[in-house]
Amino acid sequence: MAYLVLAKLVVALHVGFIVFIFAGAWVAVPYRWVIWLHVPAIAYSVLITIVGWSCPLTLLEQRLLERAGAPVYSGEFLPHYLWSRFGLTGSEISVAVSLIVVLIAVSARPYWLIFRVHS
Repeated sequence: MAYLVLAKLVVALHVGFIVFIFAGAWVAVPYRWVIWLHVPAIAYSVLITIVGWSCPLTLLEQRLLERAGAPVYSGEFLPHYLWSRFGLTGSEISVAVSLIVVLIAVSARPYWLIFRVHS
């Protein structure tokens, strides 16, 4: 039971990281120090999307599910929890490109505001 609870906490942490990836630039507008966390997080998420690396949080969740005796999904977090809802596997190039384009589009305005004010 404890492993299942820990797996759910890892899912919550993973969702929080994804929200931070998309909303962190807006947090950085009033709190400039967040840039030092957000830019590497974006770079990492884009890199694992392009290269196809496994996310350590996904691997941890899968190990915890296995230890709990619960069904373990194969593959990555977003394809399992999100893309599959739309009939996608997550391996489609259009999914990766769309994700990166949305991420850049969402982050462009707040970073423009930050650097326009400080230049």
